[in-house]
Amino acid sequence: MNKQNIYWQLYQDDPILKPGFPSPILADPSFLFPENCPDGLWHLFAHSIFGVQEFLSEDGIHWNKRTTVIWNAMRPFIFFEDGTYYLYYEKYKFLHVLMSWFPFRKWKSHIEVRTSKDLKSWSSPKKVITPKFPFHKDSKYGESVSNPCLLKFGKKYRMYFSSSLVFIPDCGFCEPKHITVAEAESPLGPFSYFSDPIISPNEMDPFCNLGAGSIKVIEWKGRYLGFQNGIFWNPVRKESCSAILFLQSEDGINFDRINQTPILGPTGRGWKASHVYACDVKYSETEKIFILYFNARNKAHWTQGKEAIGLFVGKVEESKTSGTKPTKRVTKQKTMPKKKISKPKAKVKKSKR
Repeated sequence: MNKQNIYWQLYQDDPILKPGFPSPILADPSFLFPENCPDGLWHLFAHSIFGVQEFLSEDGIHWNKRTTVIWNAMRPFIFFEDGTYYLYYEKYKFLHVLMSWFPFRKWKSHIEVRTSKDLKSWSSPKKVITPKFPFHKDSKYGESVSNPCLLKFGKKYRMYFSSSLVFIPDCGFCEPKHITVAEAESPLGPFSYFSDPIISPNEMDPFCNLGAGSIKVIEWKGRYLGFQNGIFWNPVRKESCSAILFLQSEDGINFDRINQTPILGPTGRGWKASHVYACDVKYSETEKIFILYFNARNKAHWTQGKEAIGLFVGKVEESKTSGTKPTKRVTKQKTMPKKKISKPKAKVKKSKR
């Protein structure tokens, strides 16, 4: 039996993608490896205050904007299967994201999908998830379903998404309150909703006491790994925060934390001083590394804060119980960053179940 040790480290201290004027944010990245793209390039989708934008890269580090794919949309997720690309996103009305920052403006959104065969031409939108249950809505702040993440689960497709809203006073805007699930026999739906959320805020949880934020789930070595950005109040700093929590599950529904503290959180200074938000994660079997793109915020309040995108890498070392020493070398190829990933001080061990 093998034991996996996962060493997490920032690729670099600075962001790899910054927002372009006049948008103060570039957020919620989702990406494709070059081997899954017709042009052999890395593709990354993220949103500004105007809509979902697409970026291209030869190495996963240096990016150029290609186009704005969808206006008045946010929080994209790209899914690829059998030659078809499925781009999911949260859709809202024109200028609604700007007006939502002002008091007494209720939010309303749904999740749509567009498909493509070449990552150039996209189909007409199809609405796949709408606010339905009471925990999808808040009487004061509005109706919200957001942060889609699609995963093939046996013969079905499972959609993880955030729902409802909670107001964060020091930010001046709302964040997602719950995380829930829907299932379908096709990536295009129709989806059957779970009647209860799978993750909700808990006032006793130091890293998820305000809102559940979002989650990205991947299958890995017979179980499911979750990467959740919990929203919480930091009593020491006396401000709200968000950090990425590393979870695992046997069934993709009931999640436990692999480690009790976040693997990536705010630093109190610099471009990720205030909040570390949503991410997208993929695993390279060849190199035994996780590639994780995330966005972070430097100041809490919407009138001051800016958001950019960074890169976080998890190196997997396997050793047999016989005591064989794990390899220390990280090879280089097109599907991973060129910078060598050194072992950080803290080691995260995958828990035994």
